[in-house]
Amino acid sequence: MTPRDIGQLLTVGFDGFEAPSSLLGAIRQGRVGGVILFSRNIHDASQLRHLTSSLQEAAQLGSHPPLFISIDQEGGPVRRLRETFVPLPSAMAMAASGNQEAAARLIYLSAIEMMGLGINQNYAPDLDVNNNPLNPVIGVRSFGEDPEFVARWGRLYLEATQSAGMIATGKHFPGHGDTDQDSHTALPLVPHERPRLEAVELLPFRIAIASGLRAIMTAHVVFPAFDPVPYRPATISPAILRDLMRHELGFSGLVVTDCMEMDAIKNNVGTAQGTFLAIDAGADQVLISHTAQLQEASYDRLSRGAINGELSATRLKEALRSVSDTKSQIRATPFMADRAEAQHLAQTIWEGAVAGVGALDRLPLMGELTLVTFSGTRQTPAMDQSTGVVPPLVQLLHPRVQKHFALDQDPNEDAIAMVHRAARGMPLVVALDQAIRHPRQLRLLARPWTDGLIVALALSSPYDLRRIPVGSIGLTAFDPSGEAQAALVKALQGKIFPSAQWPITLEVRNR
Repeated sequence: MTPRDIGQLLTVGFDGFEAPSSLLGAIRQGRVGGVILFSRNIHDASQLRHLTSSLQEAAQLGSHPPLFISIDQEGGPVRRLRETFVPLPSAMAMAASGNQEAAARLIYLSAIEMMGLGINQNYAPDLDVNNNPLNPVIGVRSFGEDPEFVARWGRLYLEATQSAGMIATGKHFPGHGDTDQDSHTALPLVPHERPRLEAVELLPFRIAIASGLRAIMTAHVVFPAFDPVPYRPATISPAILRDLMRHELGFSGLVVTDCMEMDAIKNNVGTAQGTFLAIDAGADQVLISHTAQLQEASYDRLSRGAINGELSATRLKEALRSVSDTKSQIRATPFMADRAEAQHLAQTIWEGAVAGVGALDRLPLMGELTLVTFSGTRQTPAMDQSTGVVPPLVQLLHPRVQKHFALDQDPNEDAIAMVHRAARGMPLVVALDQAIRHPRQLRLLARPWTDGLIVALALSSPYDLRRIPVGSIGLTAFDPSGEAQAALVKALQGKIFPSAQWPITLEVRNR
């Protein structure tokens, strides 16, 4: 085992549109086997193609295997390639549309585009079953709350991705859906007994493995039913990675960790030690997304473990073989993505995803209106943008808006009273933003008048529509992106009619 071998197990991130010389040097020296890209690394297609070429050239100059170049291109709020690239709705929007043919084709076109730009591994699909409305990190990234439904759509996503020659990566094993904490900022725990976990959380992964999924990403989440060691997350658990995933479920592909700089790891065992423990437990590709010093420390910790025998030669050979075998499955295709076709498919999905509850027979919305939006923050570091309203909704409604109030996520009573006074006699449109976590937003929906229609738009979480008042309208597109907002505006205008098909159980409780 050589230092060059250890680097094959590490995938790292960096800042900027060009790879820093220190990273290129590390690649040439064999200290890095993969690079993850974020929005911060991407300006346009030409720049991206140049960047990925420079990274692969560094590996070639060092006589190393080609790199994994990976990305989180799930769709919706987790979409590093935006604007001029193939558009991709959220997983829940795809599922809500019910249009499997369009979704499969669009996912394929997105993968074709990424492969043409030098990206060969996508950290998607999200196979989490989102059965906790208070989940701050998954939400619309999941296909829904029914495990069989999630399994069906997850299989579609992975097969469409891998048919383009790209490595699909199901996440977050064994399931991040039923948590009310974000592993970026805390160490979540899922307390359920094993029979429940087998029937719900594990089902989508079991189906994906049987369908040929090539990589699985671990969750920084504690599962006492699978691992009796207190507070040991799945990412560093031999009981979960080796016994459960490998032996019981029979997964033979690449095991990828979630980022080891997330607080669930960094604030407990630490990034470098966590990297060592993850490889020792059965992981093959360790992700360190941001900090060069932590990347170097992790490499040094792995090297030290290999030299002094803490990491067995057998385990290291297994990990290296998994990396090599997975890289050998990458196959670039000669095709180009048709952007016009992709745009049409995406718009079809976004518009087909729009669902509504309440007094839908009162659409289209006529006359002038009062609009309320909120200055949201990023719901989770996994997302590229804030959950709050982005310009498309305001711009598209602008000709009809008599008054627009941009409020804090937790509006005070004075702000609520001001809106109520201004909105008398006209429709009030409230673009809810995580009202399930900021319930003071719901005070705006309390009816202070008799002749005004209330319209609640759930941008970031469809669960926000659970407590809309009787006689009001609730609409969602299961996606906070600007394209989804445009579809909501079309529903307000009567150009499309909202579906009653939901990938979650809304259980509206009118008050």
